[in-house]
Amino acid sequence: MDGAALACELTADVQAPCSTGVRFVVASPQHDAELRRLLRESWMPGPISLSMEREPGFFAAAAIEGTEHQTLIGLRGQRVVCMGTISARQRFINGQPTRVGYLSGLRTDASLRGHASIILHRGYELFHRLHQNGGPAIYLTSIIADNVPARRLLERGLPGMPTYRFLGEFVTLAIENRGRRVRRTSLRVINGSQELVPVILDLLNRDHRQYQFAPVLSAADLCLPGLFLEDFRIALRPDGTPAACVALWDQSVARQTVVRGYSRSLRFLRPWLNSLSWLRNRPRLPAIGQPLAHAFLAHLTSDSQNEERVEELLQTLMGPARTRGIDYLTIGFDARDPRLARLRKAFRPREYVSRLYAVHWDDGAQLTESLDDRLLAPEVALL
Repeated sequence: MDGAALACELTADVQAPCSTGVRFVVASPQHDAELRRLLRESWMPGPISLSMEREPGFFAAAAIEGTEHQTLIGLRGQRVVCMGTISARQRFINGQPTRVGYLSGLRTDASLRGHASIILHRGYELFHRLHQNGGPAIYLTSIIADNVPARRLLERGLPGMPTYRFLGEFVTLAIENRGRRVRRTSLRVINGSQELVPVILDLLNRDHRQYQFAPVLSAADLCLPGLFLEDFRIALRPDGTPAACVALWDQSVARQTVVRGYSRSLRFLRPWLNSLSWLRNRPRLPAIGQPLAHAFLAHLTSDSQNEERVEELLQTLMGPARTRGIDYLTIGFDARDPRLARLRKAFRPREYVSRLYAVHWDDGAQLTESLDDRLLAPEVALL
């Protein structure tokens, strides 16, 4: 979908300000600074408040989410007061490559408190018009499980809204890398290279076909910001044939998770905890405004012969991650995935639970109803 062409298709009533003084358009590079400002100011509250940011440029990170990309924004004057992103890529649906959208990055300015439902409705008007101009039949989105207000609003089926069909829970593991003994592995592992691109793609796409919403990958997907072929590890069977792979993906050149605040108790304890961190070889709590040293364990695949050795395959990247100063490693699984129990026991990670939804307008109902019960595997590093 071409953002410029789509923007020209909008009718005046969508672009006109609503009662809140907000008008909706498709973002362009001229909005880059405002988009980054809104991300900086949109925190996820908790003992450690975090913002998901895109520096040094908002649109530079777009390729990670998909080959097609638009960001819808609400403007009050020249200020971006709300945003949401629609991207699309090929994913496996019922074992077949299918064009699938992804809805993400919903943010609202503090000045819009009390007007969320009005703003949301207007934003979805624009989304519907973009969809009618050639959007995919089905979209994927995720909502943090404990964000009850957002879930109630989106699941309510209000007029003018698409249908949100709950698919299942998705568990993101945040593994603390420092202070962890890297165990030796019996796996025979080689590093990725340009010559091994066909091997990596064959492993991934063959494995992904058995899951729902797993990405269909091409050579271009192995060269996205922060991802390098030499950061892949390929496990070999005794006969030397490739069996599995995984990659260490540090996206900090394009996307960052930044500390924006601490709870009162953590603010008090932080200096003491950091002074002890070197003794225990544990990560320090960053200063406010500093990013977490974080990377993904991405593009994991394993066949039936080495399913039990997933832990060992991940272990091969712990040392390289530590050498680069990466404190936390993230990987995600369907809550039903049998690999979760093994990794929970091995790494004792922090867990974050999201709810995955298939989102569709009327023309996507049939495809959504056809979804079978395969495990969900959208690849957390691409979300």
